[in-house]
Amino acid sequence: MTQTSDVIIVGAGPGGSNAARVALEGGLSVVQLDAQPFPRVKPCAGGLTRKAERALALDLGPSLRARSNSIEFNVWRSRTNRFTNRDALVSFVCRAEFDADLVRQNREHARFEFADGERVERIAFDGLFRVQTSKRKLSARQLIGADGAYSVVNKTFGISKPRLLATAIEVNVLCTRLARAERFVPCVDYGAVPEGYGWIFPKDDQLSIGLYTLASKTKKLRERLVAYMAEKGALPSGDPLEGVEAHRIPVGGFRLRSPKVPVYVVGDAAGLADALTGEGIYHALESGRLAGRTVCDVAAGRATHHAYYSRLWRSVRSDTALTYVLATQFHKDQDQAMRLLESPLVWRPLTYGYSRGATFTGCLLFGAAYFARSLARTSCRRTDWQESRAAQELERGV
Repeated sequence: MTQTSDVIIVGAGPGGSNAARVALEGGLSVVQLDAQPFPRVKPCAGGLTRKAERALALDLGPSLRARSNSIEFNVWRSRTNRFTNRDALVSFVCRAEFDADLVRQNREHARFEFADGERVERIAFDGLFRVQTSKRKLSARQLIGADGAYSVVNKTFGISKPRLLATAIEVNVLCTRLARAERFVPCVDYGAVPEGYGWIFPKDDQLSIGLYTLASKTKKLRERLVAYMAEKGALPSGDPLEGVEAHRIPVGGFRLRSPKVPVYVVGDAAGLADALTGEGIYHALESGRLAGRTVCDVAAGRATHHAYYSRLWRSVRSDTALTYVLATQFHKDQDQAMRLLESPLVWRPLTYGYSRGATFTGCLLFGAAYFARSLARTSCRRTDWQESRAAQELERGV
């Protein structure tokens, strides 16, 4: 006889594990599945904004690799903008470690079962969710889909139709492979690739370096990545593309259909991501937290599953919608768009708001208050690209 659990969660990224923790703390039994054996490779820059940390229901400490209170948003080969705040703006993890540690923490609960290397093949609903995996049959009263861009759960129930798939290509470079020890500031270089940007995120012993683009047919991304690494002074010894990974990021998934049965899609499975920056961990964690909260409410008779899709509008759905619309305009003229960001009326409330864990929408709503509070806490150093490049080369002894 198939054992019935309260919740089955398909996918063991941050969204699925966050949902599991909230459901477990609500007294529910949880079975979490992932198609890949853990720990598994997960392409991701590994940057967590303060709002992502606030949404996390588990302990970040074991996975934390670095924090930074500065970040650059630059116009490629034109000018640099280094934004600094008294408090940290972004934290960094290595995704494979982060995902594995979240599962480890959930395994401390007696009502939790985790199965990796177990692919979901078919899902049906007859009053209970019947899940056929590559190894067995499972059943549950509620179902959460946290299974990424090509979600089986979303495909089965037709909840989300993201507007487009962005592309990211990334490599992690050990600092020991670099010619010189150099302190890199987290940076985003708009225009390093058409309709997108390049990034460098430094961690304790490695750099995450990559390209992100909304363009559907950008050619020679691997060659572009190597050229970007070289120009940033981060070209390692040996094969510069050793361990390179590429992945798709669904964006613009704010038009969600509320299903007739208690099923919830979170993170990439729902197409919830920031189209402007490519940030997806916050959206996964927050939607996972809300899914976990809702399954507890449904189990206790306090709400229906439709509440989840309404609750999303207060945070990730509104941000997903707003950043998608802005991104389509931003990339038409990145130079002009960045000039808007460079205005103190824009960067000050955004920098302060992000340091306090506000969403993009929240920064707009409380912009005046955030601007006033930012005056003693935030700063921006703007330089010409060539001057900045010359200073870096002098520092490296080039």
